Amino acid sequence: MKRALFALCCLFAQIPGASAALAEDLDDFLVGQGCAIGPETTDLAVAAGFSADAMSAVVAEAEENPETVRTGDWILLPSSLCVIAPPAVKSQIRIDDPEVAAVTSGIDDYAELGERGCFLDGPGLPSTVQQTRGWDAQTANTEYLRFLAENLRAGTIAFFKDDPLSTPVGIQVLTGDCADVPNIAEIRANQGLRDRYFDDLIRENARKVGCEEDGGPGIAFMELAAERTKGKNTNAWLFAEVRFIAMGAGWYAGMSATERGTPRPPLCNYETPRP
Repeated sequence: MKRALFALCCLFAQIPGASAALAEDLDDFLVGQGCAIGPETTDLAVAAGFSADAMSAVVAEAEENPETVRTGDWILLPSSLCVIAPPAVKSQIRIDDPEVAAVTSGIDDYAELGERGCFLDGPGLPSTVQQTRGWDAQTANTEYLRFLAENLRAGTIAFFKDDPLSTPVGIQVLTGDCADVPNIAEIRANQGLRDRYFDDLIRENARKVGCEEDGGPGIAFMELAAERTKGKNTNAWLFAEVRFIAMGAGWYAGMSATERGTPRPPLCNYETPRP
């Protein structure tokens, strides 16, 4: 990240009134966009307080870089300018809110299944906050996805299992006594691997996956993760964690309370045909 930030600082030095602080803020914004710039990115940047000139400078620099990926109406900034990482999404639903506690199991509730852990009733949380906060379904769904993205990044939840043929009981809460589980070290190690290889995995997978309804991280992503981590990743559901992060960050177009949306760069490309 420091290498990319240095590059942005050097670039912004050419813009009157620009500063290192502005470069750092814009770097955070671009990471939040997945280092991808599309038709609406400049409008989003201006709404976030950046100038159109700043975005134009980034685009111009990227266009001259042979490592920049161009796909459809999007460009994906090279890692020398922007490192893809789990973005700092923030939800209005907090991990210690009473609504979260109300839909989280006790640590031994699934002992008969051989599972120890506190598991979140995923569909139950949006429904609960609709009732307690008066939110409509769209707001509840958006904030729930942001909740997942924020807490996966923070390591306070996980979607973990080492068996691809057995779905995890649910989103696992890892705060307080709920972190007292036998495989906590393995979960933490896999979270570290996810974040360490995030940029590499997203970029390489996107070269192979088209931006259609079922695109985004999937089987190919897991094969790539096994290769890149040399078999150290043991979370067979890593692809799902990355999807949750991407959805919460808004890297899916057309999402709603009833529609799952379609992935957009950096998750995919517009050249790979539908299988």
